[in-house]
Amino acid sequence: MRVDLSNPRALIRRYYLFQALSAVGFVSPIFALFVLRDLTYPQYGTLSAVYSLVLVAGEIPTGYAGDRFGRRDTLVASKLAMAGSLLGFVAVDSFASYLVVYVLWGIGIALTSGTGGAWLYEVLESTVGGERFTTVRGRGQSIARWSSAVTTVLGAVLYGVDPRAPFLAAGGLVVVGAGVVATLPRTEQFEAGETAGPSVREALPLLCDRLARPPLRSFVAFAALVFGAVGAANQYVQPIAVEVVGGVDLAALPVVDGVAGAVGSGSLPVDVPVSAATGLGPLYASFALVAGVVSYYAGPIEARFGLSRAVGAAAVVLVTATLLPLAVPLTAFATFYLLRAVHSLLRPMVEGHVNDRVESVGRATVLSAVSMAVGLARTPFVVLAGVAAGARGPVAAYGAIGVLLAATTVPLVVLGSPLPNENSADTGDDGETGGDGGGAPN
Repeated sequence: MRVDLSNPRALIRRYYLFQALSAVGFVSPIFALFVLRDLTYPQYGTLSAVYSLVLVAGEIPTGYAGDRFGRRDTLVASKLAMAGSLLGFVAVDSFASYLVVYVLWGIGIALTSGTGGAWLYEVLESTVGGERFTTVRGRGQSIARWSSAVTTVLGAVLYGVDPRAPFLAAGGLVVVGAGVVATLPRTEQFEAGETAGPSVREALPLLCDRLARPPLRSFVAFAALVFGAVGAANQYVQPIAVEVVGGVDLAALPVVDGVAGAVGSGSLPVDVPVSAATGLGPLYASFALVAGVVSYYAGPIEARFGLSRAVGAAAVVLVTATLLPLAVPLTAFATFYLLRAVHSLLRPMVEGHVNDRVESVGRATVLSAVSMAVGLARTPFVVLAGVAAGARGPVAAYGAIGVLLAATTVPLVVLGSPLPNENSADTGDDGETGGDGGGAPN
């Protein structure tokens, strides 16, 4: 049953249902284990690099597709591509076949990265008001995290039954999610049969006008650095946990032992202990629960403290949290949760801020360009962290990330005024070129 713009409460509930069905937690705790059954670490790294390339290269074209051909329909295409990729993992048996499903997954993620936020903002703007974006987006992400907490634990159990089972479950869930998206309304522009998105020739100048100049230039750069640091740091959760915990028997923990008993040891790869596969389920579920709570309150937190304070405090917390494990390794576990919390808190805030400052025409293209900036900013963090981890161990990777984040954001704050001033309107002069800073910061 379709919902339309005349019933905003039903529309928001349907959006929350879509978010609940978007979680792919079934595969998150066992994905690397599954892939490494067939491939070597160099091949696994190559696939990750290909995925990143597809994601970065596809951001602007897929955002353009959302603007040009309809955001709701682009979201449906995104979910179908993601479902096809997940179900494709059931049949993979070679590096080439893994490459195909990785590329398909990257396309699916790129299709939704800017389009999802653009669709939600415009639907809210035409019904309950765009100022509700951070709250609705944050609560939607919270629901997705809570759904992921449940499916993550189930995924670890299903992996013990059959390594392909988590992918079947995740693919089926995403297919249902695609059906739910199809019941959501198009934005007013496309419901009226209009296609007012920019042409290919207009898209690049539009991006330069919106992002390469004030008021968004330095804000997007600052946010991209923060998200880039978070993305790079999340890659080292498992190796740091193993190094810090050392000889602790995870299977002795009650929650892990219970899951391990349900799974049984005979179903996992010979060289992977039951505690490693099943222990990751509860750990990642706890990450999702914490992120879900923080995301739920993103709107009230922004209203209470303001975007500028939230983003600035998040950067300071990230630098501190990534440097502290160098002195006290056990604090890395607190850092794991802070990484999730920062991402879940800032994502709806940043999307809302950008949405407020761009027009409907080209909105998805601009948001996709922001996602591309995040992907590009993540690259130096990943490279430096890898060098540090290779030389000093995985905990050193966090130290490298913290140092690089401080080294890049502090000059940006000093020279560019990236943190928004909620008390002044954007005038197009963000003080980046000197002067007394009287212009509105971006």
